[in-house]
Amino acid sequence: MTNIGSINNTAAKPDAGDTDVKFQTKEEHASLDRDDFMKLFVTQLQYQDPMNPMKSAEMASQVAQFNMVDLMYKNNSALENMTKAENMAASVNAIGLLGHRVEYAGSMAFVTEDGLQPFHIKNESDTQATSVQASIYNQKGALIRKLDLGPMDPGQDIKLDWDATDASGQEVQPGSYKVSIDAVDASGQELDLKTTTMGLVSGIETGPDGFPKISIKGDKPIDFKEITKVES
Repeated sequence: MTNIGSINNTAAKPDAGDTDVKFQTKEEHASLDRDDFMKLFVTQLQYQDPMNPMKSAEMASQVAQFNMVDLMYKNNSALENMTKAENMAASVNAIGLLGHRVEYAGSMAFVTEDGLQPFHIKNESDTQATSVQASIYNQKGALIRKLDLGPMDPGQDIKLDWDATDASGQEVQPGSYKVSIDAVDASGQELDLKTTTMGLVSGIETGPDGFPKISIKGDKPIDFKEITKVES
């Protein structure tokens, strides 16, 4: 007897006109989606051998598989909706930052008519920095001032003490200035100290991931998630 329970058997194969061929090559449709799985499941039931029907255990197993696939699609859809909602909420919050100064990890120090905006250096290592120096560069990349900040204990956070003057004592123009920190421990080993600055938010744009990016006047754009403090 010819077994017509197999979907690949020529006796059980549907007519070509009964099937909608939406994809010509495997590259066009490299994976099965929920609709494909359902069509295969229904087709398998339609062409099973009535003399040798699918066992109840096999039926239950395939139904469970279909339910799992359906649940996965629903979960993915729910996660996508949550991500969109999170991005939308972040965008709304980001708009409120326009014109405000925000704190973030950065190496640009901003001088305004009111003087130097807060710029902090923190030793996050568990080693004392016996020597810390700050080199300040103007927008043309020229070194205009070098400051000896002394030692820094582990976990210590200090504010950059710069009076916004150059090496000759002349006041610098308002703008952004690059700060490079050089620190070593007692053995002369270099330490990587972290710096944070306060920059003015000048614009909002949407990043490739749908999350807002914050444009900082005089500095490169930053991610919304990088902001650690907003000036009131």
